[in-house]
Amino acid sequence: MLVNHARRLLNKAAESGDYRISIQRKPNASWPADHSRLTALESVGHLERIDHCDERAIWQITSAGLTQLQTFAGGDA
Repeated sequence: MLVNHARRLLNKAAESGDYRISIQRKPNASWPADHSRLTALESVGHLERIDHCDERAIWQITSAGLTQLQTFAGGDA
């Protein structure tokens, strides 16, 4: 479910010291499945891409992403 992936990825970014999440290309030059999920979170404003090169991509969580995490947490109560 997209919500579970979104929660997992946003939590990972929020829990990092710099509020960032990054992924590396696989040895076969394909991106892991999370690349498309991170791009989707970027498209709705929950993440902001800060670097993208041939080998890796880095996003930073936005204030909207942090708000979304609070919404997820409220749904757990």
